[in-house]
Amino acid sequence: MTDQTSPRPSRLRRWGGMALAGLLSLVCPGLGHIRARAWPLGVALMGAWVAATAVMLGVTALWPPTPPVVTAWLALVAALIVVWIGAAIDAMRRARSSFRRPPSPWWRSTWLAALLVVPLQFGLDSVMPFGWRSFSIPSASMNPGLVVGDVFLADARRDRPFPARGDIVMFKARDLPDTIYVKRVVGLPGDTVAVTGGALVLNGRPVPVEPDGTVTVGNGQTAQAFIERPPGRDGYRIARLDGTFSRSDLPTTTIPPDAVFVLGDNRDSSLDSRHAEIGPVRAEDLVATGGTFTWSPVKGRMLTALR
Repeated sequence: MTDQTSPRPSRLRRWGGMALAGLLSLVCPGLGHIRARAWPLGVALMGAWVAATAVMLGVTALWPPTPPVVTAWLALVAALIVVWIGAAIDAMRRARSSFRRPPSPWWRSTWLAALLVVPLQFGLDSVMPFGWRSFSIPSASMNPGLVVGDVFLADARRDRPFPARGDIVMFKARDLPDTIYVKRVVGLPGDTVAVTGGALVLNGRPVPVEPDGTVTVGNGQTAQAFIERPPGRDGYRIARLDGTFSRSDLPTTTIPPDAVFVLGDNRDSSLDSRHAEIGPVRAEDLVATGGTFTWSPVKGRMLTALR
């Protein structure tokens, strides 16, 4: 009587198969299961993953990164990471015993599935590009509104609204295109802007400010803090080294069409529209606007809006 039992695969082959299944699942959940010959589960996981990817991209394309939207989006990302890792572990477990099963037909092969799903994911990225962008703060030019170490998601969608007065924006300077700057919009197209004795003058009228104690900026300097209240906007904090500091003063300037005038909140230590290297920022040079903190060394700032 002949023994028809298949030879037991070597340990190296089993571990190699498990590792390959895990790696394929990290490329796309489901691919590793198809490799492990759990075809129905693999197809279900791939479909769910592609659908979840479309939802994630769709959220960033349709909505700005406000705190509620970002919070829900991050919860979805966390859930998907758990599924992603869990699928890889389960695929490795199933692959360990898959060698004794008969080979799958070509239409259930791992490589055919990969040829179908991987281009589909790349296609989704092209059709529905990620609409938000992450930024971090490396300097003190926006103290106290933003501090070194802040990380936030900002609205980088092509059809995002034009910034309003008081909004924080990210942009590239026309003469320094390799650097992205983060500043606050204080002037809109057609406005006249001047800075006199460190004070902002908008359309011929000084912008009201209220003393708000002191704040530490830059390399440990103590500056006076103020609440600046431009027309039509809630107040925001700025810092000035003293009430008469005028090194960065600016004569009256008219903002051209389709451009904005920006200042750093740390008024005496900021490269902004007062300087020739920056000037008024054209709309086409704006990279993103607004956003929600995803990390901050300041307690209580996580998942709150930039303001």
